[in-house]
Amino acid sequence: MCSKGFLGGIVTGALLGAAVGMLADPISDKQHRKIKSSASHMFKTIGAVIDGVMDSM
Repeated sequence: MCSKGFLGGIVTGALLGAAVGMLADPISDKQHRKIKSSASHMFKTIGAVIDGVMDSM
């Protein structure tokens, strides 16, 4: 029972910290597009690597 409360507290603290951080420093549209583009490129690269590994097997 104690571990459930501890984990719940950690999750709640993380959510509240993220919300306060977003309110204190909101992301501009330009930064949001840049993050989205880099994340898309990263997932394409990971997919290409997985495809290469699967083809070599």
